[in-house]
Amino acid sequence: MGQVSHDVAHELEHFIVHEAKLADESKYQEWEDLWADDAVYWVPAKEDDDPAQKVSILYDNRTRLATRIRQLKTGYRYSQLPVSGMRRVISNFEYSEQAEGRYQIEANFFLPEFSIQSVRDFRIWSGRVTYLVSRRGDSFQIHMKKIVLVNGTEPIPTLSFLL
Repeated sequence: MGQVSHDVAHELEHFIVHEAKLADESKYQEWEDLWADDAVYWVPAKEDDDPAQKVSILYDNRTRLATRIRQLKTGYRYSQLPVSGMRRVISNFEYSEQAEGRYQIEANFFLPEFSIQSVRDFRIWSGRVTYLVSRRGDSFQIHMKKIVLVNGTEPIPTLSFLL
């Protein structure tokens, strides 16, 4: 494990910002295409939880993630009709090179969501996100995305969108 060069850090940051923009703009197919076959999309209740021992808010493998995307694309996910307005702010990036040509990226995020459906509610989501990515062509692919919410141990409204 080691530090990454300035150029690689810039590439990784660009990739993460692009991934967030796709999620914010409900570009589900393009977002799904960023994921590797062995991907895990994980939202634990607490930072150090073991998903084999503790219940997670979300713990999706690649197949379950594809199902989640298909559901969002049907147009019948009423909790997202119309789609919530969202814009992520990502900051405090930290990068490290891992074994097998993978990179770990950690960052803080702040996600305002205007849930325009029947409730017309404005929510704030925030926390720490960790990615494990590797190169694929001239970009990267996501092997793992772990999102630790600031309020993960508290009751939360539905997560009917992509964090």
